[in-house]
Amino acid sequence: MMAGLVAGAALPLAGCNGGGSSNPSPCTPPHGIRTVLVYTAPGSAGIPDNVGAVVFGSTAALPFGFQAVLANNTTGNSVVFNTVGSPPSPLPAPNALPAFANPVYQSSGNPGAVFFAGSTISVYLNNLNSGCVPATSLGTFRVQ
Repeated sequence: MMAGLVAGAALPLAGCNGGGSSNPSPCTPPHGIRTVLVYTAPGSAGIPDNVGAVVFGSTAALPFGFQAVLANNTTGNSVVFNTVGSPPSPLPAPNALPAFANPVYQSSGNPGAVFFAGSTISVYLNNLNSGCVPATSLGTFRVQ
């Protein structure tokens, strides 16, 4: 296992938004869209430290500009993932099925992201087209 974050842009969460608002609000899905973390399942453990993607489930597709930000709760570093796109098929395990019908699955990835073994990682949603900050965790998981 890798001992640290070896790839990806490590930065504080406040620097992830696409705008310059002096009083930014937390990033949220567009009005009327509910989004949950599917992979890795919230609360899961033993996830490889080189997790390269997360999968969101939403009541409708997230528009271009939404992406995942993964924050290492152990080191305070965060890694910005790519904007959402098609999910892997089949969905990787462990995954959590959304509590709503007919979810739209989208993936956000960063194949070079590696986290300290044993770290707890929080997953946030970011919107590049907004001055918001990724401040509401969709779930956490622990890497091995």
